[in-house]
Amino acid sequence: MLHLLPLSVAADGIFTLTDRTEARARYPDPITNQVALDVDTLVDARAVWTGHNATYTVADLPRFTLLDFNGAAISPAFLDTLVLRGEWRWHRVQLHVNENASYGELSMESLSALPTPGTPSPSPNPTGAPVPLPSATLVPNTSSAIPFASSDTSVGSVLDLRRWTLVPLAGYLITGGANADAQATLPLQKGPYAEATADDKLGTRDHLATYVSASETTFTPLETEDLLGDLEERWRRQWSHKTESLLAGGWYAARTRASADAPDMFVAGPIAEAAVDEHLTRGVNATDLRFDVRLAPFINRLTGLVDEQVRGTIEATWTHRRLRYRAFASAAESTQQGTTTSARYGSAEIDATYKLSDVWSFDGGFRALYQEQNGNPIPGSNQPTVETLSQGIVFFAVTVRPVKTRF
Repeated sequence: MLHLLPLSVAADGIFTLTDRTEARARYPDPITNQVALDVDTLVDARAVWTGHNATYTVADLPRFTLLDFNGAAISPAFLDTLVLRGEWRWHRVQLHVNENASYGELSMESLSALPTPGTPSPSPNPTGAPVPLPSATLVPNTSSAIPFASSDTSVGSVLDLRRWTLVPLAGYLITGGANADAQATLPLQKGPYAEATADDKLGTRDHLATYVSASETTFTPLETEDLLGDLEERWRRQWSHKTESLLAGGWYAARTRASADAPDMFVAGPIAEAAVDEHLTRGVNATDLRFDVRLAPFINRLTGLVDEQVRGTIEATWTHRRLRYRAFASAAESTQQGTTTSARYGSAEIDATYKLSDVWSFDGGFRALYQEQNGNPIPGSNQPTVETLSQGIVFFAVTVRPVKTRF
């Protein structure tokens, strides 16, 4: 465990240090088919300097994972993440630049369904909309850590025009295996992306937003290429200070090339989404419920192809004084099952957290993962192969959150 480190830096700002260590019992281990014991430590060392019209953030998040330490095939992994952010504010304009880079060995086992304390929290939505729920994602079916590298560089702004809020963002993403062997398990994807939101405040309770996005992604060594764009209209209504809903609809278009010498394939389809947020408080008790279901295209990180999916996610949190319970479940499947690239997967987590003080807290629970990923058929058969992955995990963690220190 790490405790508060004394720092002396000739600058005005705040330094925070968080350490979360988690012990896990995982079943089944894909190699031994027995219970495997893992330990994972994530540190968040973060410095934030705030001036009159600017904020700068520098964070280092090293993660050390020791897999299967109760067996013969002990596998250590170290992954370091660096977060840099600069934000400048004027009367009605905000400009921000972000860099989120990771390098090291990525462990695919014991992945959390919910973000763990100590990981960077999503930035608040400048239009006031709730931060999107986390959702199930495909993971490579491998039993060992792989060399991994990623870089997400973006620049964006927020323009407040009283009734209208304009939020453009553009960036370049590189993520995947760091060498040829790792890319055979987790292809390296890279390419630019851009999105923009124009939020119209129709009244005190209603917002009507136009959202547009575009991305171009290539995958190595698959040699696939995707060009994807979508346009949506989103209506958000705050029925009361406790209840809020979202309805969205739109259309997407995509061009996909399955390999370097394959012909271009064009596809288009609808986008639809419905979500509800509920917040209840009574005395020392607080309850939050969130539900979201979405029909939309997603880029499959394992096949490198655009896949239309239906995704559903639900999250519930109940807080009583120092005790907090939370539950999360997310499931998704391709709308066209039975193809060589369709998938079906889901994850869930239940945990309880006890906050002993502002510095110490404990949490534990259970998480599960299941997925099916179709592949090319066996020679002589017209049925696609199906690769499955399932896992159940019991975990217990201790988190140290030292008091913020000025420097």
